[in-house]
Amino acid sequence: MHKLIHPFILLLLLTVFLMPSRRVMGGSRETAKTVVVDEEYDRYRKRGDDLFKEGKYLEARRQYQNCLEVPGFENDTYAKEQIQECTTGLALRKQADDAMRQGKGAEAIKLMNQLLNLNPDDLITKGQFADYYEREGNQLFNQKQYLRAKESYSKALSYTTTRQETLRLQIRTIDNLSRPSKQVGIKVVTGLVAVGAGAYALLLRNDYNSKFSALNQISQTADPTGSGIIADPNTYRQYNEAYSAAEAAQQKNGLFKACVGVAAVATVAELYLLLHKPKPSTSAFQWKPSSQSWGLAVGYTF
Repeated sequence: MHKLIHPFILLLLLTVFLMPSRRVMGGSRETAKTVVVDEEYDRYRKRGDDLFKEGKYLEARRQYQNCLEVPGFENDTYAKEQIQECTTGLALRKQADDAMRQGKGAEAIKLMNQLLNLNPDDLITKGQFADYYEREGNQLFNQKQYLRAKESYSKALSYTTTRQETLRLQIRTIDNLSRPSKQVGIKVVTGLVAVGAGAYALLLRNDYNSKFSALNQISQTADPTGSGIIADPNTYRQYNEAYSAAEAAQQKNGLFKACVGVAAVATVAELYLLLHKPKPSTSAFQWKPSSQSWGLAVGYTF
């Protein structure tokens, strides 16, 4: 005959077997709860870091504040420090925007540099730098200050990755405008020829006049009566040298006339080039900087 198990013993056995199972289940729920809390914090933190890199300080600050609301992270040092950084960034941006609206460009640039020192990855501030320097370049371009405009475009180029081609096109336009045309070289050559030929012709004429004048003076001294006889040997030698020099100068009369002709032709050519400026070759589409904002204005010529 089998004895029945006492109900108390049966209850005790059931308690022994079931308690470990409950402890494990409870431990699993607690572990799962901890993982969920960590993932929530990490999600807020990552979202805040991404927004901070973009320069969206207000949105980033909200995410860091959410980090502090996660149980167990109420005093998180990283989140508190980032909240302070975001607050500083918001204050600097407001000051920079106010300075820009008031036309205080130098002050705005200084404040935006402080923003980049705070956050070198600030995409919004980099975009503001690019906009500022491109607008400055457009204004200088319209004032025909091409070298300064090129400097501004180059600065804008260093702050943007989305408008690289537009800025490079503006710089190439300035390079083409600054490059001297072939006609300028022709003008320079014709001018030099005219000046050189004219100067040499004048030199020949002055040389002939001076030697002919010297011959006349010696003739009047050596033969004042005009008899054609010079008795003194030294005087005759001086007369003969002066006569030879004057004759040699006179033989260059053909060269003198040629120089005068060349100078005249070069002068006429120079005047023609000055009076007949070539028309610039224009295509149907024309690209030029926009005067009111960044970018290019496109025109079409009919």
